[in-house]
Amino acid sequence: MKEIIRRCFVITFVITFVCIFAVAVAYAAAPDTVVFVTKTGSKYHREDCSTLRSSKIETTLGKAVAEGYEPCELCRPPVLDGEE
Repeated sequence: MKEIIRRCFVITFVITFVCIFAVAVAYAAAPDTVVFVTKTGSKYHREDCSTLRSSKIETTLGKAVAEGYEPCELCRPPVLDGEE
């Protein structure tokens, strides 16, 4: 019985790790990926983010990061490859 519980724990741990890694990779993107910023904000966003009500300026991910913008915690836009 203890061996079955141990195996279930190991399998659950491995599956969790693989899922977390897959999600991190899914959000990595190239510098020319389109993201959006606002006139006064410090974050970059996905196009459908609810925080983009007042202004919505299209830019590239590479440019946004170079200008010091950080990803929005709400809409979780992509990050540059290698910056996870």
